[in-house]
Amino acid sequence: MKVSRRSFLASTAAASVPFILPSRIWSAATAPSNRLTMGFIGMGKQNGGLLNNFLRHDTRVLAVCDVDKTRRENAVKIVNEFYQGQSGENAGGCTGYSDFRELIARKDIDAVCIATPDHWHAIITLAALRPARTSTAKSP
Repeated sequence: MKVSRRSFLASTAAASVPFILPSRIWSAATAPSNRLTMGFIGMGKQNGGLLNNFLRHDTRVLAVCDVDKTRRENAVKIVNEFYQGQSGENAGGCTGYSDFRELIARKDIDAVCIATPDHWHAIITLAALRPARTSTAKSP
């Protein structure tokens, strides 16, 4: 029996719906192991908007980074005010960094959102993707 691409897609689409729906539909609370922990690098207008959007989803913002002290402190304030009064895993503060390398060195951050000037994107992205070195590793 020959199956067309259209009939295959139609039959698999119905079966995949449970996997596409957000977890909040299937349970009231998100398990901590399913919550993405994030850091934000470059806290200008672009990342400011992204930060506000991520705060309202199943993420936990642990750190922000910007060389501009005013932007950095403002972002930390926004995150801490958002989590203020929450208990459990959401309690506690957001840490601000002026050097992106300190942020990406944290073991508890799963993902970073990078919104820096264009000439920094590749440098920070490659540094974030690089596996963390252990204390026993030697430099090349």
